[in-house]
Amino acid sequence: MLVVLNPLSNAGTALERWLPVERTLRGRNTDLTVEMPGDAEQAAKLVRARIEALDGMTPEVIVAAGGDGMVNLVLNAIMDPETDRPRRGAETLALGAIGLGSSNDFHKPARREAVIADVPVRIDAERAELVDIGKATMLLPDGTRTVRYFLLNASMGLVAAGNHSFNNARGLIGWLKSRNVEAAIVATALSNIATHRPLPIHLRGGDWEHTAPITNVGVLKSVHFAGGMYYDTPVTRTDGRFDVNIWEAAGRARILGLIAGLYRGKFSGSTLATCYRDSTVALRPAHPTPLELDGEITIVASARLEVLPRAMKVCAA
Repeated sequence: MLVVLNPLSNAGTALERWLPVERTLRGRNTDLTVEMPGDAEQAAKLVRARIEALDGMTPEVIVAAGGDGMVNLVLNAIMDPETDRPRRGAETLALGAIGLGSSNDFHKPARREAVIADVPVRIDAERAELVDIGKATMLLPDGTRTVRYFLLNASMGLVAAGNHSFNNARGLIGWLKSRNVEAAIVATALSNIATHRPLPIHLRGGDWEHTAPITNVGVLKSVHFAGGMYYDTPVTRTDGRFDVNIWEAAGRARILGLIAGLYRGKFSGSTLATCYRDSTVALRPAHPTPLELDGEITIVASARLEVLPRAMKVCAA
């Protein structure tokens, strides 16, 4: 088992939270290896080097220890854009995770039995299952195209802007983030709502189109997002579909009401909610805009998202 650890997750508190987890895991796994890469590029190289050493027959677990962004980084290091499947040699590999981040949406809902020292873990390779992966083919503002994969969800609009602000938090919100993550998320949301303008966008699925300014669009493989919010729509990790949840344009008071509902898992009944289910979604905003994938931000001119059914083996909690 290889653990790729980001000690800077959750405002630099990850290493302290990791130590009691490591003690427990070393008692259970004699083959545990822990690496702390210096940056994202080095982390990806570590994962790919491990895969190159595999023979495609021996079971292997690579564990992303950090936040949802670390899970996304390891996922993208494992996936091969030439085949949209794990790289050669990784046929028996399972992706695991240890939630040391601020949101840890990948672990939700967390079972009590899958928590070590208040840290959620997904490292049960014996019960691993093949899950759907989202693929984003993005056109960047400079005209180049790039591909990234995601496990949880994508968004464009208010949530993506909020993630961008939260990831780069400074000053009061940065201080708050290191002490109370939920409070920092709420503060970031309020700050972004205060300056939010509806996003003109054209959305297109297999048999539907939506052309109108919106507050936000979420393209989901998991209902959990942004820490404590969650949708009430039916998507699962293995159903071969996205939930496409649109927040229609509205004033600040109605947006606040919608967000309050999302903290209680209420969305589809809102007058601001428009919901579709599809295996592909094209997003074309009126101007280059942040696209969020599992909490990570890329500025795009447009993007096409598609489901890759049961493309990756993921450890159970």
